[in-house]
Amino acid sequence: MSRLCIIPLFKLLYRAIVFGLLLMLHAAPSVQAQSPALDSLRRLVQQTPSDTNRVLLLCQMSDQYWVLRVDSAAAYANQALALARRTGYRHGEGEALNRLGSVYRESNLAQALELFQQSLRLGEATHDLRLQAQNLRSIGIIYVYLRDRREGLSYYFRALCLGEKMHDEKRMVIELSNIGLAYDLYNEVDSSRIFQERAYQLARRIDTPTNYILYGLGQVARKQGRPTEALDFYRRSIRESKKLHHSRSTNFSCVGLATLYQQQGRLDSSIYYARLGYQAAQLNGFLRGVLNASLLLTQDFRTRGTVDSAFKYQGRVLAMKDTLFGQEKVMRLQGLSYREQQRAQQAIASQAMLKSRYQTYALLGGLAVLLLIVALLVRGRRQQHRANEALQASLAELKEAQLMLVQREKMAFLGELTAGVAHELQNPLGFVKQFAAASTGLVEEINGAQRLTHDGALDREILAGLKQNLQEISQHGQRATAIIKGMLEHARTGQAPRVSTDLNHLVQEYLCLAYDGVRQQDPQFTAQLTTHLEAAVPPVSVVAPDLGRAVLNLCTNALHAVRQRQKTADTSYQPQVTVSTQTQPDGAVAISIRDNGVGIPADEQTRIFEPFFTTKPMGEGTGLGLSLSHDIVKSHGGTLQVQSQEGEGTEFVLTLPAVPS
Repeated sequence: MSRLCIIPLFKLLYRAIVFGLLLMLHAAPSVQAQSPALDSLRRLVQQTPSDTNRVLLLCQMSDQYWVLRVDSAAAYANQALALARRTGYRHGEGEALNRLGSVYRESNLAQALELFQQSLRLGEATHDLRLQAQNLRSIGIIYVYLRDRREGLSYYFRALCLGEKMHDEKRMVIELSNIGLAYDLYNEVDSSRIFQERAYQLARRIDTPTNYILYGLGQVARKQGRPTEALDFYRRSIRESKKLHHSRSTNFSCVGLATLYQQQGRLDSSIYYARLGYQAAQLNGFLRGVLNASLLLTQDFRTRGTVDSAFKYQGRVLAMKDTLFGQEKVMRLQGLSYREQQRAQQAIASQAMLKSRYQTYALLGGLAVLLLIVALLVRGRRQQHRANEALQASLAELKEAQLMLVQREKMAFLGELTAGVAHELQNPLGFVKQFAAASTGLVEEINGAQRLTHDGALDREILAGLKQNLQEISQHGQRATAIIKGMLEHARTGQAPRVSTDLNHLVQEYLCLAYDGVRQQDPQFTAQLTTHLEAAVPPVSVVAPDLGRAVLNLCTNALHAVRQRQKTADTSYQPQVTVSTQTQPDGAVAISIRDNGVGIPADEQTRIFEPFFTTKPMGEGTGLGLSLSHDIVKSHGGTLQVQSQEGEGTEFVLTLPAVPS
């Protein structure tokens, strides 16, 4: 007789056997892992006189037992609920309802959902965000069990948003990991990896347990074909789960590791870890864990040809499916019925509201027509006169504001031009001062301020040095004259020729100029300036003063952004501005100016190049700097693009086209 014939004949026998095992699972005492936390909580419950504190401690006892044995967790949750209702402690009642729902989630999904919804309503009534977030997560788990992807992820993300709003990083770790596990269940592996890695990084930073996260990372690695990494994640999860006495996560990790070994054809190892997972789930009363481990053991024993063992675990699978999936079908039917009732009620309410609205609109419409006629006859001319006056006043204010903005931009440009002239003249005048001082010393020697050696050769050497110094003074004086002449010619003509320019030198020069300008406004301000200038960048034919002004504006904006963030950030924040040049594959040259400042909101990024639009506080910007920079780059045939994330920083990329050889 084939195996397919045996199964229907003895199906009733299997269910009877497994039903007896389930009774043993719920009734037989299990070895409970004792922990200092449980002992400490027991003592606190006995010593605490306050009823409200006793309710919260009983809820914590339920949490501790939930990972060990659900029947004990239910007992403590019921005690907390009774005490909270007796004393009128609404927050404690919500906490106890949530714990009780977590217990019933394994055996009665409908009852668990009702308990979570009651707790959620209490949290909303008392404006308790933490209780709301906890119940949103718990309801999301039920919908994930029911394979309702949209509802499950919706509740998970609502819980995550509340965690972020409360800045509760431990809660955020749990929500991120739950979202990752949900995506893993729906075989969306890339999304699962993103959320598990975010959860792992945050958990490591705040030093919170990572046993579930490691299991989720193991699932991702296994499904993406990285067995070595998956093996490491599963084993680390098992070690941490055992250290925490966490039977549920032990079940998850053991079943995941058994699945990996099964895929590799290592059946002995797969059976070993599947049995460990089965025992952990059985100890905790975790029915879904028992089902998952039994499925693996049935498949492994079938592959090995061990019919008796396969037969045994297949019977347990059937019993678990009847227990779990039967109630899931009921939940789905209840959900459909409930949604249909809601739609019918909403339709009736909408019809009644629509009818009432039409009646109201009819009355209001008639009244509005009468009032409109009266208003048009009595106040028409007066309104027209007032409108004209308002328009004239608005036009005058607009003209005045425009004149002020233009004047402010002129003053800003004059300041930048003055700073540029000072910067250009600083070097030659410094040399003039240096050589003039040296020449003064030589003249004093010649005039007899100090005795000469009467050595003809030494006297000639002193006179030659004096002559060299005077030549240097003349040379640098001519350079300063040329700089001033060039700027005057540019001011008179309004145009300047394009010349071959070393962009690395230009960028370095105007970055320092911008930094000096900001430091003059705020001497206490410091920032880390970093340059990555590609040596192979070819010279580019540009109007150097114009392009320099664009770079100056961008660097000044970057320094302003990091200075603004420094005012509100903690002491660990380090203002950074990074400027780099790079040759593109098509020969174009890109200049990148990146900062770690306040960033630009997404809804403002499309407007920053508009004239008179500024993100700076009132009085600190004209709104023309970026607009003029954009026009300068565009006149050179290039592009100016921005990438920014609010609170993280901004990067401007200035690209100039390749010059034909």
